[in-house]
Amino acid sequence: MKTAIMLTAITFTMYGCGEQHKAESVVEDFLAENIQASDYKVAFSDIDSTRHVTDSAVNAMRAEAARNKMFKKGIKYADTDKKYIYTKVDIYVGRDTVSHTFYITPDLGRVVSFKEN
Repeated sequence: MKTAIMLTAITFTMYGCGEQHKAESVVEDFLAENIQASDYKVAFSDIDSTRHVTDSAVNAMRAEAARNKMFKKGIKYADTDKKYIYTKVDIYVGRDTVSHTFYITPDLGRVVSFKEN
C-alpha cells in the first residue's frame, strides 16, 4: 500500500514538473522571438490555472503589450480560450528587473497574452 501511494505521488510530481518545464519552454521561445533585448535572463514562478480572464482583458493586455517598448511589434498570439495556464516571470535585462504574467493555452502550446505586473 505504501509503495502504491509513493508511486502515485512520484507520478503526479513528475507530471507537474513536465508541465512546468513545457510552460517555461513556451514562454522562453516566445521571449526569444519577441523581446527587444538580446541579453536577458528569466526566472519563473510555478504554473497555475485560471478561468477569470475575459476576452476583453486579453485584448487589453495585447494592446498594452503593443505599446511596451521592451517587446517587438506585431506579436502573434494563440487564439483566446476560457481557461488559461499562467506563470509569473521575472525578466532581468542588465540591472533592470521587470515582472510579467504570461497566459498560456491549456495545452501549454502557445502564449495567449501577457501583462506587466
